Amino acid sequence: MSLTSRNASEKYGFSLLELLTVIGIVGVLAALIFPVLGRARGAAYSAACMGNLRQMQTAYTMYLADNEGRFFTWSDGNVNGKELLYYGLSSKGAEGAREIDKSKAKLAPYLGQIGGVEICPSLPYRAPYFKQKYEIASYGYGINGNLLANGPGGKYCSISQVMRPSQTIAWGDAIQINTFQPPASPKNPMLEEFYWFDIVGSPKFHFRHNGRCNVVMMDGSVRSFRPDRLDPRCDGLSGYIEPPGQDYYLRLVK
Repeated sequence: MSLTSRNASEKYGFSLLELLTVIGIVGVLAALIFPVLGRARGAAYSAACMGNLRQMQTAYTMYLADNEGRFFTWSDGNVNGKELLYYGLSSKGAEGAREIDKSKAKLAPYLGQIGGVEICPSLPYRAPYFKQKYEIASYGYGINGNLLANGPGGKYCSISQVMRPSQTIAWGDAIQINTFQPPASPKNPMLEEFYWFDIVGSPKFHFRHNGRCNVVMMDGSVRSFRPDRLDPRCDGLSGYIEPPGQDYYLRLVK
């Protein structure tokens, strides 16, 4: 190597200390940027979820208009060995292996595209504590159980019974903690999709948007609730909305 080449190499090379300094700076910047990117992604997912909920409620309103304001049922019974549920035609068999035809859902004719609006982008389908109900994602949202003609309330049947549309939840971020169907168990609780809200048993509201639960009210307005209390199992984001006595938001007549 000539003297000129050696001097050039010494002039433009990096010492180990310089490389470690650069790596350290990059690490600090990454530590600062990644949380910001995570929050930005979470905000984008929440905005997409709110848009989904608005479309769900618009579709539901159109359904009611076409059906004299009468609520649909949870299930219309068996059809060729399958069950026709409000969110699709469900096959029998073990959960996680069942098929679901969402083109048969009550709102399918009003949504325009099946396989998008009804799924929340923040639902943790890939989490190790998530238990699938079908081979594909079915519904990431739940309906107010009192808006089902044969729902848990058992006494409501039409839109005329919604006395306070701006204070009555229609759809929202729903989940259930399952402890009774394999692979879930009391020692291995798992999250799963759930399809209506009620105030019985385990909590159904899921606070998956930076600690908030998105819902759409019967008047079409979207709200974001904080939790009153949370269940620590699974991701710790399942719970009850504020304020205490949140069943007020599920009642149609008060």
